[in-house]
Amino acid sequence: MHGKALINEALKGNPVERTPWVPYTGSQIANLKGYTAQEMFRDADKLYECCIEAESQYSPDGMTPMFDLQVEAEILGCDLAWYDNTPPTVCSHPLEGELVIPTRRIQKTDGRIPLILDVMRRFKAAKPDIAMYGLVCGPFTLASHLRGTNIFMDMYDDEDAVIEFLEYCDAIAMKMAEYYIEAGMDVIAVVDPLISQISSDHFEMFMSAPFKKLFDHIRELGALSSFFVCGDATRNIEVMCQTGPDSISIDENVDLLAAKAITDKYNVALGGN
Repeated sequence: MHGKALINEALKGNPVERTPWVPYTGSQIANLKGYTAQEMFRDADKLYECCIEAESQYSPDGMTPMFDLQVEAEILGCDLAWYDNTPPTVCSHPLEGELVIPTRRIQKTDGRIPLILDVMRRFKAAKPDIAMYGLVCGPFTLASHLRGTNIFMDMYDDEDAVIEFLEYCDAIAMKMAEYYIEAGMDVIAVVDPLISQISSDHFEMFMSAPFKKLFDHIRELGALSSFFVCGDATRNIEVMCQTGPDSISIDENVDLLAAKAITDKYNVALGGN
């Protein structure tokens, strides 16, 4: 058993012969073909070329064709600063002055979505045995892109508005998941680094409902899911599990064995760290 079959079994909680290998194929894979990150993230042919080279060198069981959490934010009005060695960063927040719930919906023809879908389909056709991870920006991180750091004060000053705002951001994530699953993605990874910055109480108050709705939606569409979090998210591992992802991926700030003791209670696979 290898590749997609191995990851499918692991994320379903079934015994596997070895630990699946899913490398972080982010901006650094541009270096494999001598491109800058900016060139790769804006050119479908270069991105595809780098993904193929990464698969050749890393021999992964699964990988993502694009790791950029700014795609949705760029479409929704955030300005980006571009760099040669890292993904772009959001440098303006259109809702920073006032929290007004947007009405715009994302279309598959918007921004760099066509580029990503093109690479997804090409890579899927070329490497059908590799489990493909489609990465979407999590609702809380997308809210912070649009609102800036004011989102943290909003959680104290206007709870109802934050709940409504996160519902909007969740709808964006669900639509992106739909596009990626249609393009053949096996696993939808909801990447929300800011989850490590809030308490478990705030998670339950604001995040539990939208994340559960999102993971339920992914499951209904026939794909597996993963909840990617950065930083020391130790206090939130259990509430994350309660939203129903198939897996959780953590980084080096979280004790792997301690996290596994929690994820095992919910039959959630653990990735990292």
